[in-house]
Amino acid sequence: MLPKFPGEPPRDLSRPLEQIRFLVDARYDGARLDVALAAVLTWRSRESVHRLIDGGFIKLAGRKAVASRRLKTGETVLIDIPPQKQATPNLEVTLHFPILYEDQWMVAVDKPPGLAVHPSGRRLDGTLITELHRRYRRPDEPERDVVPRLLHRIDVETSGVVAVSLDEQFHHLVARQFEDRDVQKVYLAVVHGIPKEQEGTIEFSIGPDRRSEVRLKLEARTDGTGLSALTHYKTLRSNARYSLIELRPQTGRTHQLRVHMAAIGCPLVGDKIYGGDASIFLEQLAGNLSEASLAKLVLDRHALHARHLRFFHPMRNETMEIEAPLPDDMRALIGD
Repeated sequence: MLPKFPGEPPRDLSRPLEQIRFLVDARYDGARLDVALAAVLTWRSRESVHRLIDGGFIKLAGRKAVASRRLKTGETVLIDIPPQKQATPNLEVTLHFPILYEDQWMVAVDKPPGLAVHPSGRRLDGTLITELHRRYRRPDEPERDVVPRLLHRIDVETSGVVAVSLDEQFHHLVARQFEDRDVQKVYLAVVHGIPKEQEGTIEFSIGPDRRSEVRLKLEARTDGTGLSALTHYKTLRSNARYSLIELRPQTGRTHQLRVHMAAIGCPLVGDKIYGGDASIFLEQLAGNLSEASLAKLVLDRHALHARHLRFFHPMRNETMEIEAPLPDDMRALIGD
């Protein structure tokens, strides 16, 4: 939350943030200015806090403050917020995914399967966020240099909506919505078979699979152990082999949708861990996935798609609903 000075009216979040007054209380008595500001301005990095101090944007008793200044209870810290940088995308950068929505505060894209959202391990380039950095970063023009930041993540094999912030204040306010589970997420999955009930709720807890040689594998539990998990599902249509399922997770556990669908006897098509033969995952890990395994998978990725994202846009003061169409590989399995 933004700090509130005693007696000030509620902040108008539809207007750009220009100034903050921060009253030092006992929590920050004796603390260094930079440490206190990092705790109060939670949406800014320590580096950006130092930029504010060094740039003269922080004042105590009407004077420019220094980072090492020790605060005293009852003092007022005045924070001038520099003008927001407006995203000016470099349209010459070729993105390998469609843009679903874009404004000066955020961008939402339709991530294809196989594209990682951020660098990890040996993968340092060729990710969604590195492509967006090429589109928006302007290191040589600090006043226009916008840093895209992921608001959430989806697996490398999962396709669909990914939202990315282009503004620090926006990131702080919307990331909090994700943390508080105020964001509505809807997924589509193509699964083997047809669920016994057309729709329902899966409420198995989730924990590590103690019998699997795949260390990443989780299991659904009914013995009261593990982390609670809740998924609402609805069968949209089926054919002789597969069903298209709408999934609405109420919790956000690792592999939750894949574990829950496998637990009711309808694993996702292409799921190398929960599809019934975890040795396929070990084959892939070793880099020698056989033709027989590929045929058994049907798809070379698990058939999960982030279809819909619903959240409140604090700068526009309106609810956003962003959708990504069902990708062709999943559509081919289930038909129109």
